[in-house]
Amino acid sequence: MSSTPFGEHLRREREMRGVSLEEIAAATRISTRFLEALEKEEWDHLPGGVFNRGFIRSVARFLGLDEESLVAEYALETKGRIETGVVPDPPIEPSRNWGPAIVSVIILCALIAAGWFVFTRYGSVIAAKLHRKTPSVSAAPSEPAAMAPAAGIPLDLKITAERPAAVRVVSDGQTIFDGPLEPGAAMQFHANISLEVTSSESSAIRLELNGQSVPPIGLPGQPGSVTLTRSDVKSPAGGTN
Repeated sequence: MSSTPFGEHLRREREMRGVSLEEIAAATRISTRFLEALEKEEWDHLPGGVFNRGFIRSVARFLGLDEESLVAEYALETKGRIETGVVPDPPIEPSRNWGPAIVSVIILCALIAAGWFVFTRYGSVIAAKLHRKTPSVSAAPSEPAAMAPAAGIPLDLKITAERPAAVRVVSDGQTIFDGPLEPGAAMQFHANISLEVTSSESSAIRLELNGQSVPPIGLPGQPGSVTLTRSDVKSPAGGTN
């Protein structure tokens, strides 16, 4: 352990390495006034206790000195002294420019809002276009056709679009249309046993089964689905066939 006073020893080690107090302060985030107080042994200008030991360890580490040996020198130098201490300076932090971050957040929020609007307004139509299969305006499965004579009255369905909607039609268990319908579009479908209709917007389409109006397939503004069979075809007198 050096016989040189603690502060002088610390200063000599620093000067031997050609290091300034400002360089140590930049590397350790310790205020230069505290570093000067250590070298001048102005203990009343230091926080005291664990703060001082922490400063000494950081300086020793930066200068390549033995941390424990330097702390022991400090402890011997200040033995029996009551440490009043001062409030330490906060760590030196570079100033932050929040402008770009704020602009980024605003742009992100705008993109999210725009995406949500597009999804809620056109989501069903876009999804239908992405998954659309080749439509068939008027089609009936070839194999079940042989059952027609025994099946009774064939089903004839007309779908008219009043607003944009994604529509799927299943005839006798086979999908014959899956895609969007634009306002004013009218399509005709046939089946022997059943017709299943699904729409992304229940009130956007109007159904007629064998020339007779079909009630809405769901609540307005909500998706809906219905399965139509011969029991849904009313006789002229109001009964069912």
